Amino acid sequence: MKKTLRLVALALVLVMTVAALASCGAPAKDPDDALAALKENDYKAVKDLVVTPNVMKGLGIEGVTAVVSGSAEIDEKLEHVTIVYFASKDDAKDAMEKLEEYADDEKKDEDTEWVFKQSGAMIYYGTPAAIKAAK
Repeated sequence: MKKTLRLVALALVLVMTVAALASCGAPAKDPDDALAALKENDYKAVKDLVVTPNVMKGLGIEGVTAVVSGSAEIDEKLEHVTIVYFASKDDAKDAMEKLEEYADDEKKDEDTEWVFKQSGAMIYYGTPAAIKAAK
């Protein structure tokens, strides 16, 4: 009986760990999937293939292929995410420092949790709830 109980407890811990790992992480790797996920979660979201990538190029940030941005007010709190997609992982790595400064400027509320990360060929920043909604 003790052995069975231990196995059940271990299985439960493994299931909870997998669920926790699946709930965190980066937004969708495809801009269209991220845009659809944000809209499905009632975010006002846009995908920009021209203006923002060209502005970033003018600022010395190369390789931007698309930018997806979404915002929503949830429980009287503004949730926001911006996802910058690059042609390659190296382009994203090269842009980290410049985009970090921009992301910090965009963070308006000092009390808000704010995430800034690179995942493969994308850089994303915003609130954890908005990032989760973009999966």
